[in-house]
Amino acid sequence: MADSNEFLFTILCFGVGGSVLALLGIWLELRRGARARRVFSGVLVLVFSGLGAILWTAGRTMAVVGPLVALAAACLAAYAMQAAFVRRWAHRMLEPWGIWTMLLVVSPVFAAVYARYVSRPADLPAMLLEPGPDMRKEAHAPRALTDLGREIDLFHYDNLHSPEALEASLLEMERFTHEVIRLEGPNTVCNCHGWVFTGGTHVIQSKDVDTILNDNGYEPVSRAQAGDVVVYRDDSGGALHTGLVRFVGDDGIVLVESKWGPLGVFLHTSETQPYGQQFGFWRSPRQGHRLHLAPATPPEQSPWQRGQ
Repeated sequence: MADSNEFLFTILCFGVGGSVLALLGIWLELRRGARARRVFSGVLVLVFSGLGAILWTAGRTMAVVGPLVALAAACLAAYAMQAAFVRRWAHRMLEPWGIWTMLLVVSPVFAAVYARYVSRPADLPAMLLEPGPDMRKEAHAPRALTDLGREIDLFHYDNLHSPEALEASLLEMERFTHEVIRLEGPNTVCNCHGWVFTGGTHVIQSKDVDTILNDNGYEPVSRAQAGDVVVYRDDSGGALHTGLVRFVGDDGIVLVESKWGPLGVFLHTSETQPYGQQFGFWRSPRQGHRLHLAPATPPEQSPWQRGQ
């Protein structure tokens, strides 16, 4: 998943910047001479290539360098098309104004596609998305009930091998090491949904999140406030991850507390997490978010056992 700052840079650079340059290029083709057109496109090639090289050397990702390289390539094509032999070689199929027009069309389309792409969660470790065969349902675990009395299955993870190493690897891979605050270390007692809806005592499956929201009177809200629940979703609308809103700043920044699967509990902005950028805030008039816990239903005894 792309970093939120890199995402914004790409949208502004290629989506907005590319469109502005395209309009300038078209204007030059229509109103200025060949020399001005060559200088314009040539200078842009040098600027974008130089910036791309500097950022690449500094270790920036292709999410930052790629748009600059693409703009440099478009400007280089426009510059080359000023030469007569290149025009002849292209059989006059691509005029400079055509390149600028193509850039004008491609830039916003690319920005929209890129925005859609980076809003998807990356290929996360399966344990962060949904407890699998490594979870267990204990025979004597309490029953969790919604406000309407529907039962929600509760689980625990089995033991996880090297959770500290897995967590450190994830933070490094997603470049979150200096962007999130770890509040608690890894544990296999609960996942993100269990952290929110059981107070951190059990694992809850993602398929049950919408049942809890519906039964416990949650409504979606456009502006978050402390105490709300944030729900992250996949492309099909299914719940992926949940967290608790802990702070909302005057500038709109939202700080969320959430548990990342069997790993640690982190304080982070709503955008800085590995679950994607498709999320919404939910609020309920009830006190707290915990489900009602009832004693486990004892197994039914046979007539012989009841007679003992």
